[in-house]
Amino acid sequence: MVRDRNPSQAACGLVVALAFLLSACASDREFRAAPFDAPQSLTEQATEDRIERKLRATNGDTIALTNWPARGPMRGIILAVHGFGDYGPSTFEGAAENWRGQGLGVYAYDQRGFGRNPSRGVWPGAERLIEDLAQVFTIIRMENPDIPITVVGHSMGGAVVAAALGEDRIAPDRAVLLAPALWGGPHLGIGYRALAGIATTLFPDRRWSGKGVVRIQATDNMDALRALARDPLYLRKPSSREFAGLIALMDRAVETAPAITTPTLVIYGAKDEVVPEDPLRETTALFAGPREFRLIDTGWHLLLRDLEGRKVQDAVAAYAFGKSP
Repeated sequence: MVRDRNPSQAACGLVVALAFLLSACASDREFRAAPFDAPQSLTEQATEDRIERKLRATNGDTIALTNWPARGPMRGIILAVHGFGDYGPSTFEGAAENWRGQGLGVYAYDQRGFGRNPSRGVWPGAERLIEDLAQVFTIIRMENPDIPITVVGHSMGGAVVAAALGEDRIAPDRAVLLAPALWGGPHLGIGYRALAGIATTLFPDRRWSGKGVVRIQATDNMDALRALARDPLYLRKPSSREFAGLIALMDRAVETAPAITTPTLVIYGAKDEVVPEDPLRETTALFAGPREFRLIDTGWHLLLRDLEGRKVQDAVAAYAFGKSP
């Protein structure tokens, strides 16, 4: 004899099944930006301390790229990838001044959908973010064939870097992941996936402030927070589509983590209120190559801009030179 299911249990099962369905197809509703095949420099403008370039894609889309040349002989290169909402110079300008003084040339580009790009506010899809990194990396490697390159990714940029490494899309000498968004796969619960899936289905382009629901402190540097609040290029409110896209990106980065063979340093702040520590440690442990996990007791999420961010900047430089921090 087959017993009827409790109506409340059946309803619960239906909600869970719907949530899985929506979260599984959420990434298929991402925008698909045009490929950045064989990008060319559209413009180049040099100032006293930097070179500003625009790279052009096949469909006319552009990516802003900033280069801070090393002071004195160049001993290495850092290719820096920013996090969600931010853009290249916003995240890395302060650190770049430190790094270039130590003999490192620094490149930081604005990921598509962010910063100075015409596509700001339009989520390009995880595949395009990874592909763009591969294309920019290829350009820098071709222009500097004999200089060691360290790829540095912060937050969402860390997930982009990790996925590109795991999928063998880039081959740097070393990598540094700063508070990387490696919170996908088995570490992300059904509740988050359900919310992202349902919101993307019903309100794909609605932007959410989180005001009155979530309160997160990103750094102890109040001047840095005030600067972000005033910056018109900083993208503050993520859309439903971007939430779903971030989940797809994090899932991809976690899934390919066991294939990462590049020597990698992961730096995490003990006061980080954005990325949880346990999933990050578990994912880092999957890396196949040499890996180090460094906990900064005074660190928050915006590690390079914290009041004690100089210790993180110096740790990145030391690792780029092949030294253990």
